[in-house]
Amino acid sequence: MGFVEGKIEEEKLFGDVVFPKTLLPSNKGKDLAIAVAKERDRFSEELKEHGAILFRGFDVGSAEDFSRVVKAFGWDEMDLIGATTRLKMADQVFTANEAPVDQFINFHHEMSLMKEFPSKIFFYCFEPAPVGGETSIVPSNIIAEKMEEQMPKVMEKVTDVGLILCLSTAKDEDEDSGQVINKTWKWLFKTDDKFEAEKRLRQKVSCTSVKFNDDGSAEFTYGPVNPVREFGGKKAWFLPILGYSANEKEVVDISFGDGSDVPREAIHAYKGILEENCVDLKWKKGDVLLIDNLTVQHARRPGKPPRAIYASVCK
Repeated sequence: MGFVEGKIEEEKLFGDVVFPKTLLPSNKGKDLAIAVAKERDRFSEELKEHGAILFRGFDVGSAEDFSRVVKAFGWDEMDLIGATTRLKMADQVFTANEAPVDQFINFHHEMSLMKEFPSKIFFYCFEPAPVGGETSIVPSNIIAEKMEEQMPKVMEKVTDVGLILCLSTAKDEDEDSGQVINKTWKWLFKTDDKFEAEKRLRQKVSCTSVKFNDDGSAEFTYGPVNPVREFGGKKAWFLPILGYSANEKEVVDISFGDGSDVPREAIHAYKGILEENCVDLKWKKGDVLLIDNLTVQHARRPGKPPRAIYASVCK
């Protein structure tokens, strides 16, 4: 066995399941890619049970090392896309997000508003922030369960009529401004032709309509749709209802499917559930975190530079 079970201070128990599960190297070596390749059959089931697995203490010193680790799992590769700036660091490896480190990036499932989204996401710590900068994770089934407990009438209406979500891209003048959502529709779809952009949008994005604004931004409308889905027998609050940062300009505009307003107390309850049940992972250099993207949301806490976290996704 190339692994021994470990424990981190931040972990939580949901029932009798530890979140995340932590694996450390055995005395047989610290090459994580080799260890994974020898035991890869175990990880799909363990990930399904725990939602997240932290590999700590291995010799993963570069983006290239991380790329080897990702490939060792043998899962189908996938492009990491979205309206954020990312830099390619190695094969299948990108920076997680180039937005300033002092910005909070809210809880979400990666690419959940796309027609095709990854089932798994890897994060790798090349350089932890000296202060803050934790990656926060939370089981989405817990979010759904707690919302049903605390807001039963709201959840009943969500089931009946769904939600309508509206999310805007950047304006022409605001592209690369440092906001979390910092790209225009022209960049996103690699064209400045609205008809061609809408054609490409229909191929990739799961929205129901799009509006192109004079300032260069676009508004994508999703729904009515139920934000709660089921994967592998687990409910997951899969679609975002909060903005991608604390910036008011990036708040998702939501309403019920019948056009009525979502009660403010429901949003407060949702935020409270996230904070009460999340794990803020304090990174150590060389850490690799594997997340089930179908059942676990992730976020980024504000921190101080330098901070270098890389990411990779699989189908």
